[in-house]
Amino acid sequence: MDGTGRGGAPKYAQIAAVLRAEILAGRLAPGDRVPGEREITDTYEVSKTTAAEVLRMLAAEGLVTRRTGVGSFVADDIQRAEVQVIEVPPGTMITARPALTACGAELVIEEPGAAPRVLDAGRAVVIAR
Repeated sequence: MDGTGRGGAPKYAQIAAVLRAEILAGRLAPGDRVPGEREITDTYEVSKTTAAEVLRMLAAEGLVTRRTGVGSFVADDIQRAEVQVIEVPPGTMITARPALTACGAELVIEEPGAAPRVLDAGRAVVIAR
């Protein structure tokens, strides 16, 4: 199951998106242990390399702190209040563009049959189902 998943995103990016959404939504609180490499490999049926990349990615984003021999934990200083977690249905088009405001970049969410929504790309997590 390693490699590219549905929609063309690499498996590690898809798994990281799931864990990122859990953290940003507050379902995993600061100090909580996040799944380790072995748990990720078992749950998502991916290689150890893929699992390691998931944790590396979340650590690089500042969402997770890693302690050798102990595990990975949700960072203590995550800003949740301003983050939006959006789930979108199949057929939704998501594009990024430079923002007209100070946020830097925007995401344009175009769901079938609905008016487009514009979100601050730095404060939104979009989960495509």
